[in-house]
Amino acid sequence: MDTTVLGDGPRFSPVTSSDHAGQLWIVTILALLYSSLVSTARGYVKYKMFGIDDTLIAGATLLQFAQAIAIFVGLGNGLGKFNSITTPEQWAISSKSTLAAAILSFLTLCLSKCSLLALILRIIGRKTGKSRPICIAMMAVSALWGVGSSVAYLVTCRADTLLTTQNLTQCPSQGARWAVITAIDIFTEVAAWLLIVELTWNVNMSVARKLQVIMAFSFRLPLIILSAVHLAYFSKYPSSDQPQFAIIDSLLFQQAMISWSLISATVPNLKNFLKSFSIGMGFPLAYDDTITGSGGAYVLRSFANNRSKTNGSIAANDGVVSTTISARRRSNGELHGQTSQNTETRPYATSSRENVDEETSSRAGSQDMIISKEVAWKITYEERS
Repeated sequence: MDTTVLGDGPRFSPVTSSDHAGQLWIVTILALLYSSLVSTARGYVKYKMFGIDDTLIAGATLLQFAQAIAIFVGLGNGLGKFNSITTPEQWAISSKSTLAAAILSFLTLCLSKCSLLALILRIIGRKTGKSRPICIAMMAVSALWGVGSSVAYLVTCRADTLLTTQNLTQCPSQGARWAVITAIDIFTEVAAWLLIVELTWNVNMSVARKLQVIMAFSFRLPLIILSAVHLAYFSKYPSSDQPQFAIIDSLLFQQAMISWSLISATVPNLKNFLKSFSIGMGFPLAYDDTITGSGGAYVLRSFANNRSKTNGSIAANDGVVSTTISARRRSNGELHGQTSQNTETRPYATSSRENVDEETSSRAGSQDMIISKEVAWKITYEERS
């Protein structure tokens, strides 16, 4: 076995022509760090405002940790190295740990999908129409995909032979199984994105705001590419004479898929938290809540008479209601005092924890979700002749 010695002594996991375990160590640890940081930010932003979508993403994060532990166990027993430089006992352990990591990755991706769909379901609320049943049906399909993928991968597969040269006979049709799993995975991702596009485009707001919402949910789309590349690399390993080494590339993309799935499911919840990282230069990288459909709209402070409390579903105790009031005077003899009040559901909302004090507005803004509602009053009247 080749050992690379640099500096004061041998490295933890040197990368050689017959050992790529070090690459998987690095990517797995980085995936854990990135997703953990984003999950922590989500927990801070939505503190005391947790919903079912947050519970699901928390479960997915825990499963990611379990999946990483299974990978680490495999790495400690020859995963990523040539079979010829490891023992049959190590093959068995690395095979079992890799199979466990695959099952846990299915469940992690499943909960991540369901979390995003649960968020969309909260946007829909009690809205009538087909959107709500479609979203619930997609959640059911995603849940069945996670459980079904796990079962399909385990059926007729002997766990301790997964990374041995006998895997083609002891665990047959792995490529076909993964092809079906990946196809359903891609279908659910595209369907969820199309659903949010349909919901957003039917809302009466500016095109710029619509594109911002769609962009936030479009962070899921790179998962389609990652899934396809993962499948391409995975299909090469079963026929290899060094399967422990050949599977390393697909496992690298597996870690990337899991991490990006968790991160992209959190992005639509952050809103103004991302505004803190805007580099300016005339390009609004963050979600600007001052963009409206007309030039006569202004974001106002909270009302002294707490008018926002008249509708508990619109804002919480300390919520700020963004209101547009326009008065037009006409001379064609219409009745005096004709008033219309309308409530517009918008895919951006204000957090109940928002602080209206100017000095702390930046921090309060970081607690906003992208999903929200706005109450608008439009008043028109005529002067009596």
